[in-house]
Amino acid sequence: MKTPATYLAMTLLFTGCTKQPPPNSPPEVALPPRLDSYFDNYCDYTGGLGIGVVPYHTYDYRFRQRLKTTHDPELKRLFVLQQLHRTVEVALDDFERGIVRTGKSSSRPLTLSEWQNSQRTIQTQIEDLATYGALTNFATATRDIFDPLDPSLDSSWIEELRGKLRRVTNAPAANNKGNGKD
Repeated sequence: MKTPATYLAMTLLFTGCTKQPPPNSPPEVALPPRLDSYFDNYCDYTGGLGIGVVPYHTYDYRFRQRLKTTHDPELKRLFVLQQLHRTVEVALDDFERGIVRTGKSSSRPLTLSEWQNSQRTIQTQIEDLATYGALTNFATATRDIFDPLDPSLDSSWIEELRGKLRRVTNAPAANNKGNGKD
């Protein structure tokens, strides 16, 4: 004869062994293309290799290594926007001068294939800036609380970069290099 305590124990045993639904996890957000690769590259940057010698370099590197563990897409996007804008500006300046950097203070002229690759790379980076910036008010800033907010500031920022790339690409010296005339 089975007692009610036995039934209760058996019920608890079987109920405890059933598969419980997983806890609610936040839905996976689809990241824009190349965001993770930019993020990893910028987090792994070692700078002037003053790590361990120059305190600022050491702390900055440690911060970026800690930042690399984040899964927050907005934080990734903001960090990449900050770094990518600077990268595009430097690349456009080098592209305009027709050089490729070979060291901190040395450079050499671009070859035809390097010129074409640089143009494509810069174009891709500008389009990535537009994609990442469309989701964030990164460039929008007010100097005074009474200044009106300018919603077109972000898009004009990207258009300025596109215009500079077009000017450099369509320049007579660039056309000679682009046509294979050196």
